[in-house]
Amino acid sequence: MTGLEIALGAVGQDASRIRTHGEDYNAALEPLRARGDGVSSFGDDGLFGMFTSMYAECRAVSMAALAGLSAVMADTGDGLHAVVRNTHDAEAASTENIQNFGRTWL
Repeated sequence: MTGLEIALGAVGQDASRIRTHGEDYNAALEPLRARGDGVSSFGDDGLFGMFTSMYAECRAVSMAALAGLSAVMADTGDGLHAVVRNTHDAEAASTENIQNFGRTWL
C-alpha cells in the first residue's frame, strides 16, 4: 500500500451526483431564460433606452456565467467518471503486465 488509494466506488457515486447537480442547476435556470431579456417589462417609450440596454447586457452576461457554471459542474462529474474508468484500465493493465513479467523470469 502506498497510502494513496482511490475509493473508486465512492468516486463513481460522487461523479454521478456532481453531474446530476450540474443538470439540476441548468434546469433551475430555465425559468430565468424563459423570461427573456426583461427589457419589455419596462414598457419603455425610449426614455430609458440606455438603462434598458445596459440591463439586458448585464442579464445576458449573468445568464452566460450561470450556464457556464452548470456546464463546469457537469464536466467535473464526467471527469471523475473518466478517473474511475482510467484507474480500472490502469489496474487491469498493471496486473496483466506483472503476471507476464513473473512468467518471463521462469
